[in-house]
Amino acid sequence: MQLSIRNAAVALALSVPLVLGVGVGTATAAPTTSELLVPVVTGPEFGPVGVPGGLIQTIPIKATVGEKPGEVRFAAADIRPYYYQFAYRHLTVNWRNLSTGAVGSAGLRHWNDEVDRTQPANQGGSQAYRLPLEVTAQTGTGPVVVTVTHDRENPDASNALIPGVGVLFVP
Repeated sequence: MQLSIRNAAVALALSVPLVLGVGVGTATAAPTTSELLVPVVTGPEFGPVGVPGGLIQTIPIKATVGEKPGEVRFAAADIRPYYYQFAYRHLTVNWRNLSTGAVGSAGLRHWNDEVDRTQPANQGGSQAYRLPLEVTAQTGTGPVVVTVTHDRENPDASNALIPGVGVLFVP
């Protein structure tokens, strides 16, 4: 009899806080940054419209999840120094949430803009310099498929031989 009273008291002592929500916290993971499985592969780069770095180049893309629920922050893993032909190039991140079907896209730069844009002579032409170095996408929670292309404004086309590809789980 004494054992069952003790068991009942322990059960009551453990269940009351759970019922009232006392001592229950929400588990959150620390933000995690990783590179997409497949980097953007560009090329060929030669002649007067090429950029330094070789005939075929890769642009690794990093994704950070866990900073806020349902958000992913994208950026190039290696920001390149300014070169005048970069002014005509940018990355386009496309994503699809496999749980909800939500889709979206955003543009970003993978190079530093070291030109003084306050001067009128430096404000025309290509608008890629206006793009941010990183972008946050509101993807929603769940598995998200990501593709990244490397686009050019002159000529207006992608020169991604292989787009960057990855699958992320967004908390």
